[in-house]
Amino acid sequence: MSKAPVEQDKKRDTILPDANEFREKVIGAYRRGAGADDLPSDETAARSLIPPGTAALRDFSYIAPDFPALEREKCVGCMECVTKCPDTAILAKVIGKSDLAKELAQVGDAVERERLEKRFAETTKYYTAIEKKGEEGGLFGLFVDPTKCKGCAEFARCEKQGGPLIEAARARGLPEVDIEAP
Repeated sequence: MSKAPVEQDKKRDTILPDANEFREKVIGAYRRGAGADDLPSDETAARSLIPPGTAALRDFSYIAPDFPALEREKCVGCMECVTKCPDTAILAKVIGKSDLAKELAQVGDAVERERLEKRFAETTKYYTAIEKKGEEGGLFGLFVDPTKCKGCAEFARCEKQGGPLIEAARARGLPEVDIEAP
């Protein structure tokens, strides 16, 4: 009988960090605000190895200097920013104009209703092209999960449009974005 699978399992066990140890050592240090000071340099840190199943425990909302915000006037709905985000922090939603109006009608506060409405854009892809076919177009919205966003700006330039489509919310004086969508 071959010993290769056992040796391979031992090698894998030494490479992948233990989830419980990661939770206590790494996530615990960041939650205490001492991640950079308390964490030793080791092979797993140097190789950026993270145990499976620990993403739900990580919260990056305190790391990002700025969260992205939708540039409604420029966005064409290509979703390049969604696919470029290395942490799946940018989420997209398309909703029919009448459906959005129904959802927003349930929001009692006029200021909040207006804020939520501005989170959606009439893009060529989801609105104009569909309307030309005689159907109701959808409004395109981008939402950021602040617990996943590290502010890396991988999405900052849309190559399809040759310019910035999402810019930092704070830099433009906009309120922080959230993942909540009507």
